[in-house]
Amino acid sequence: MKIIILSVSKKDNIWNEGEEMYMKRLTRFTDLNIEKISHSNLETETEKLLSKVVPTDYVVLLDENGSNISSLDFATLIDEKQNDSVKRVVFIIGGAYGVSDEIKTRANYTMSFGKMVWPHALCRAMLLEQIYRTYTILNRVPYHNE
Repeated sequence: MKIIILSVSKKDNIWNEGEEMYMKRLTRFTDLNIEKISHSNLETETEKLLSKVVPTDYVVLLDENGSNISSLDFATLIDEKQNDSVKRVVFIIGGAYGVSDEIKTRANYTMSFGKMVWPHALCRAMLLEQIYRTYTILNRVPYHNE
């Protein structure tokens, strides 16, 4: 299963090093790609984001109004998608003004990292850490303590 993170973001940020570290760690578990979309107006961001999504994708929207789930529940979600032979799971991180209703409607699932608003680059790093944690849980690699 391929994982794609689509993010409205600036090119450079202070969390690049963390992103790169988790990307490197994840190569042993999954095919993962990050695609950054430049800031624009909501309509243009929507067009750019949705142009990267295909009908068979399982789309997870990150939004502060989404469901709060544990790391184990997140691992279960990813495991279920793999078992369902989903070819691509696409995570969408919107821009400064959120995402359009069109993206909210397209999302198969909406999750949150809490009610607080996070910088998009930090959110990407947090998401990568949770994806890495997921694969260590699923593969019984020592990392997650419960």
